[in-house]
Amino acid sequence: MIDITLTVLGQAIDLRCAPEEERRLRDLGVALEARLAAFGGDSEGVRRLALTALSLLDEVQAARAALVRAQGEVERLTDIMVDERLGGEPVDADRGRVSSLRTAQGSA
Repeated sequence: MIDITLTVLGQAIDLRCAPEEERRLRDLGVALEARLAAFGGDSEGVRRLALTALSLLDEVQAARAALVRAQGEVERLTDIMVDERLGGEPVDADRGRVSSLRTAQGSA
């Protein structure tokens, strides 16, 4: 473990991390400072920190929702491929792979 110091809102924050995490933490600290700067006008920084945290959480939730949509699309496309390979009836876009395989196996 190594000791590093990040500066957030003008305050030094001492952290311990694995050597391979140092660069990532420093990059995150710089990114956080850049986001905090976008919410200027708060001399104490608490409001800016809260707004930054809210915007980051919003981005995480949006990314998770996009991932769920992408996983659904992958499953739908997999259903189509399974159906084509098994020569069965066209797959209902709402069904998952397991039900597609069961349907295809039952009709084969």
